[in-house]
Amino acid sequence: MSGEDVRLVAEQYDVDLSKIKGSGPGGEVTLEDLEAYIREHFYPKIREEKRVFGIRKVIAERLSRSYREAVHVTLNMEVGMDNLMRMRGRLAEKLGVKPSFTVLILKCVAKAIRDFIEVNAAMEEGKIVVYEDVNINVAVDSPVGLITPVIRNVDKKSLHELLEDYMDIVDRAKRGMLKEKDFVGGTFTVTNLGMFGVDSFTPIINPPQVAILGVNRIVEKPVVKDGRIEVAHVMTLSLTFDHRAIDGAPAAKFLQRLKHHIENPVDVLRL
Repeated sequence: MSGEDVRLVAEQYDVDLSKIKGSGPGGEVTLEDLEAYIREHFYPKIREEKRVFGIRKVIAERLSRSYREAVHVTLNMEVGMDNLMRMRGRLAEKLGVKPSFTVLILKCVAKAIRDFIEVNAAMEEGKIVVYEDVNINVAVDSPVGLITPVIRNVDKKSLHELLEDYMDIVDRAKRGMLKEKDFVGGTFTVTNLGMFGVDSFTPIINPPQVAILGVNRIVEKPVVKDGRIEVAHVMTLSLTFDHRAIDGAPAAKFLQRLKHHIENPVDVLRL
């Protein structure tokens, strides 16, 4: 690149070339000199760089594949949480430990899946594969980021058994002790960002599955009940589904049924 070209580039950045120490013949400012100056003064300074490898690389590749291939559609629905919160208090007395909302919602999800089994499926090689077993992946924070180990046969487990399984995978995830068997065989995924104050979001489908449920924070707000304004605890559920495999109507019906189970948890949450 000629000296004239260097000056043209310098003009785009309002750079005074006399302030740059040149490395060319006779102290001439070269393009490399100018580019180094521009990087130093106009681009953000790098704090650190991290290689993407191992589980984090696998997660990145799977999410990229999901976003490229699946036709993501997200439905949001508000649900009342007061009955589930009261039930949680009663269960804490019987269990000796207060179960997390994630565990309680997992049971409700499994019940709703049994009613609308088409969401319990995967897109594989141009086929929609609907599964009999209800194996739910649960997003868990770990030293390598968010991972999704699986809990098998959630619909068949007692609440006590499910609580033990959930506490086990969370503990092993935090200690980096999960194995390959903990990640295979999932049929549906649940991810909870409510503890971070999130009101709604668009979960990315965990391929090759066709649906994922996002759980958001519980808030107090005024609602109208029987013509009266009351303060109630509510939460938004965010269901993302693959429109290639599921139409909007059955996805909405699944979400409605899940809403019903959460708002009427007595029949679902048995020890």
